[in-house]
Amino acid sequence: MNNEIVYSITSPQKWQEVIHKNTFSKLEGKKLILQEKSGRGTIDVVNIHEGLAITFINVTLANDLKLSRKATETNDHFILNFYFSSINIKEQIDTKVQSLGFDFYSIMLYSSMTESESIIPANIPVSIFNITFSKKWLNQNVLDAGDKANNLQKFFSKQGPIYLYENLDFNFNIILKEIIQSSEKINKIFLFSNVLRLLTTFFKKIETRSVIEKDTYINPSDLENLLRVRKSIEHNWKEKPSNTLLAEQAGMSLSKFKQLFKQVFGNSPYQYYLNFKMEKALELLQKKEYSVSDIGYIVGYSNLSQFSKIFKKKYNFLPSEVNNNTTSDLKILK
Repeated sequence: MNNEIVYSITSPQKWQEVIHKNTFSKLEGKKLILQEKSGRGTIDVVNIHEGLAITFINVTLANDLKLSRKATETNDHFILNFYFSSINIKEQIDTKVQSLGFDFYSIMLYSSMTESESIIPANIPVSIFNITFSKKWLNQNVLDAGDKANNLQKFFSKQGPIYLYENLDFNFNIILKEIIQSSEKINKIFLFSNVLRLLTTFFKKIETRSVIEKDTYINPSDLENLLRVRKSIEHNWKEKPSNTLLAEQAGMSLSKFKQLFKQVFGNSPYQYYLNFKMEKALELLQKKEYSVSDIGYIVGYSNLSQFSKIFKKKYNFLPSEVNNNTTSDLKILK
């Protein structure tokens, strides 16, 4: 097996063939199976629609593997990666080094004009799910060419590398679990439905950002500081955050901190904190281990009425109604 694989973002079948040529593996239809010299595990590709496909990667490598992605001349394809592994994967994009995993960004969108390098470590299970879609599919099924003011249209119409980071929150996890379950039976109807739900959820996050910056570049040290501040918000999620104190922690002016925080995470620090608390509450309600009033108290609300009001504003139903609603009824707060 080569210790470095060079590739570009294109159709997942072509990427799979590149992996096959550079590893000890066998290709059975749309399933690549690693052999002992390269490790163990599979890479499965499922075509959902013309120009839209998903890939399930579940591997444990025998040796560290460097993946070097080279940019294409145009943005003909996009890939949306979801990292499930508890390990952190280091990825370098241009001059920035990004950590991927549950304690960091876990969802990454790339266009085919982006370049990056990532190291997949040996002897550790790696689980990645991704969605690949072509620019043609996007134009035919998602974008409205006549709506130039639409944030989604602006974002995907950029000339040059496009990449975006998001958190793998509880709402994404709900849909992803259904995708994994439906994939086991290879039920294309359920897969197609859930993949569209997942894309809709992600596209809404882009649409609801108040500003889509022409230049998405953020200084690596600023990004690191923002990650540290975000972790502080999550660690102290029972306490209302102070923008002034958070800006001091980030080593930024207040105006710069608020601007970059919203650019990176899609919400103000307070809205991020509120969403995180409600996601914690939903997770606890789904587990059915505590009463509604107990969960309200756990997430910092002594007033049950106030907790129910804020929860309903986010999910469109009351905490007491969680067990009566299917996961498909969850409504993401814009």
